[in-house]
Amino acid sequence: MEAGIRAARKLSMDGTRAIYDLTSGVDFSKPRRTAEAIARVVWEQDVESWWTWEGTEPVFKPNRTVEIRLPRDPDRKVAKAAAEFQADLKEEFAPSIDSYLYSLNDDRADWFSIFFLGPLWTYILQHAENRQRQQEALDRLFAEMAGCIVVVPR
Repeated sequence: MEAGIRAARKLSMDGTRAIYDLTSGVDFSKPRRTAEAIARVVWEQDVESWWTWEGTEPVFKPNRTVEIRLPRDPDRKVAKAAAEFQADLKEEFAPSIDSYLYSLNDDRADWFSIFFLGPLWTYILQHAENRQRQQEALDRLFAEMAGCIVVVPR
């Protein structure tokens, strides 16, 4: 599955936009498994390189935007998978993630939560030493990152 996702990635001529056209050729019958595969690929190919560290502080320096084109979700399978995933995140990361999940209420947000919250939290928690600074950094970084990733139901 991941090979197909990698093959769907195209860079714009100037390299400032990565487009993943997943409207065909990707099996969405198990949305959570598919979303996790997409998250791994997008994270490895694009998003991971946006993060560096200066001491214990994460620094966000995106070098391109990412557009993920997805098929419509008429049966709300994605929303159901997102709800399960969000419940898992809440259980694992407790109340600190609630503020991010509270505002997620449309299809784009469902996909966004499945794709990036888990990998991003894992990455930040691996490097964060100060929990207060970690929360402040997450607040800032999530706001910045939201403008760099576009999930488009087609």
